[in-house]
Amino acid sequence: MRIGVVIPYYQREAGLLQRALSSVAAQEHAPVQVVVVDDGSPRPATEEISPELRAALRGLTVIRQANGGVAAARNAALDALADEVSAIALLDSDDYWQPAHLRHAAIALALGADFFFSNSRVEGETEDYFHRHPRRDLLHKAQPVEGAPEIAQWSAGVSALFGEGCVFRTATVVFRRALVPGLRFATQFRRAGEDQVAFWELLTRSSRVMFSREPTLVYGSCGVGTWRNSIIGSAAHLVRLADEIRLRRHVLRNYPVSIDDRRLMRRAIGERRHEALRSTLHLLRRRRLDVLNGVLYLWRVDPLCAAAWCIDLPKVLYRKVRPGLEVAR
Repeated sequence: MRIGVVIPYYQREAGLLQRALSSVAAQEHAPVQVVVVDDGSPRPATEEISPELRAALRGLTVIRQANGGVAAARNAALDALADEVSAIALLDSDDYWQPAHLRHAAIALALGADFFFSNSRVEGETEDYFHRHPRRDLLHKAQPVEGAPEIAQWSAGVSALFGEGCVFRTATVVFRRALVPGLRFATQFRRAGEDQVAFWELLTRSSRVMFSREPTLVYGSCGVGTWRNSIIGSAAHLVRLADEIRLRRHVLRNYPVSIDDRRLMRRAIGERRHEALRSTLHLLRRRRLDVLNGVLYLWRVDPLCAAAWCIDLPKVLYRKVRPGLEVAR
């Protein structure tokens, strides 16, 4: 497999991109091209790439562009891939791979997989991602592929990969380029979901999906990330929740989803509407002026959210005042 690696880059901390690229250089199956898109990063990508690292990475391409978000950066990297690239691997600049990652992917693709993912773990932790995922039973029951005991085949269907939360992290994915030659990541998803929209498109066209149970990705615990910078108490949190709702509504409208997974996705939408209400009340108490922009974005994405809040708000307020009422009695 002639694998090209796509890395969007926006970081302030020194050493993260260098660590990610060093892990690519150490792969047991070497990629034919590595494309780094510097998305207007405060710390330029060129400062992270030593002459030794550049020499170790075949086909290293660095592109700098004005900040447009992770989806725009990935799209620019896709455009820069050479024609010889037959498979695409995704890596985020604050994550890094174990040496076997691309070897496992190459084996899976050579055995007929169109889409590959692997297990992962968070930096500084020992428990792997599959072990604590709600779909861990499906992951552990999957049958190994004949001739490659380290690779298993996913047979539970596409929607089962996402119903209770995605079973894989973006930076573990490797897919056959010919599946969707003009693939684009959705730039309208500002804080979440741009990757999963693309994955749904890829997976619905895949004849075989395979994965590795070995944690070959280490998910970075530092750096700039949309999740780490979208926690409750920030206006970005509302945007992230809006995009997570948008993703599920998009899937329910456009793809075949089992009854059970449809129920899980609808429940997830309700949970995010409730979480958005709590986050908005928190921001209002802190007199954050940027709360309005977040709420307006949320309501544009999900007009039914306002109606859900009308039902939910009295319940939230009652739970807040109930302890005082009980004391008064």
